[in-house]
Amino acid sequence: MPPKRSRRDVSGQQHSAAGDRKQALCGSLNDAVNASVEETFQELEQERHKAEEERARLLAEAQEAAAKVKEVAEKEIEEIKRKLQEDRAALEEEKTAMEKVHTFQTSKILLNVGGHRFETSLQTLTSVPNTCFASMFSGRFELTPDAEGAYFLDRDGRNFHYILNFLRDSAGSFKLSSDVTEEQRDELAVELEFYGLLDRMMPYHTQERIRRALLQRACREKLELLRRMACVLRRRHKHPLLHDL
Repeated sequence: MPPKRSRRDVSGQQHSAAGDRKQALCGSLNDAVNASVEETFQELEQERHKAEEERARLLAEAQEAAAKVKEVAEKEIEEIKRKLQEDRAALEEEKTAMEKVHTFQTSKILLNVGGHRFETSLQTLTSVPNTCFASMFSGRFELTPDAEGAYFLDRDGRNFHYILNFLRDSAGSFKLSSDVTEEQRDELAVELEFYGLLDRMMPYHTQERIRRALLQRACREKLELLRRMACVLRRRHKHPLLHDL
């Protein structure tokens, strides 16, 4: 028979087994806690990465939106500046035009051209340099108006309004009306030559006059040649139809 254990030995063994179980349980709990903490840490780390990525995405979108807003704002500012410059230029142009109008109004000139009265401005008459008007109203000569304040010019005034219209628009857009006859053109050319404006207002008139004169002379010479030939033929053949030439 095995020896009978004492109650003290049995109690010690029981305490030892309980301690082992407690220690094993504590180890299991510790491992579980550590695993849970590690898992929680990893989840938190993943959430942190996601948050950083989301923050970076939102920051990039905000920067892109800000860049677009800045670009639109810069374009709007440039457009506002351009409009302001245009308005300023238009204002300056209008101011200059009003100053010119004021100057024109304060320098009115009355002319009596061969009994035809005209009203214009000093600036218009002197708008083209090296002309009779530019010299006449240069201030170098003493001019005396008549009782009505008009300056007399002993010239043909029938076509003088064409000259004034040219001086008023001497930039080059003036054109004589197609209703002006050749006779009026020749009369006007005489006046323009006197005023020193022929080459400016009718630059091809002299050449046209020479061309017409040459053409007329050629026609006369040809007609004279035909008459001479008709006389020769009439004398040679005495044809009755040739007597009418």
